[in-house]
Amino acid sequence: MSTTDNTLVTTTAVYLGAVLLVGLPVTAVLSTVLGELAATIGWELAGTWASVGILVISLLVGLQAAVEVAAIQLGGIEALNRGSPRVALIRQLAITASVFATLAAIVWFVLSIVSDQNTVVVALSVLVAGAAIVVLLRGVGAFFDGVRSV
Repeated sequence: MSTTDNTLVTTTAVYLGAVLLVGLPVTAVLSTVLGELAATIGWELAGTWASVGILVISLLVGLQAAVEVAAIQLGGIEALNRGSPRVALIRQLAITASVFATLAAIVWFVLSIVSDQNTVVVALSVLVAGAAIVVLLRGVGAFFDGVRSV
């Protein structure tokens, strides 16, 4: 394989991985949260258009999150600074908000599982939370290494 083919395969793998590992979970969580929020404020989601609207918005946000994560993996943290300063700031705030929302979802998930007292599920949720914390710590470490090198 030539270098161009290797680069294309790597880029494709990174984007597909980002869609599977980031895009789909973000879509699922956001559609659930928006559906619950709509039910809380009294919107009736029995209509097809409201459900489709929530799903489309969730899918667009999930895919955009996957694109941003893939861009960070391929181009480093400076990939967030592409575009105008205002767009870069919005991009950085969106990534920051998604990280905190993911941590909040993990905490909520673990707390809801622990309250059920099912030991197998508790053990699995602790493993998932531990893996998320390891990924978070490695990401923060890589971020600070990148900041120090600039």
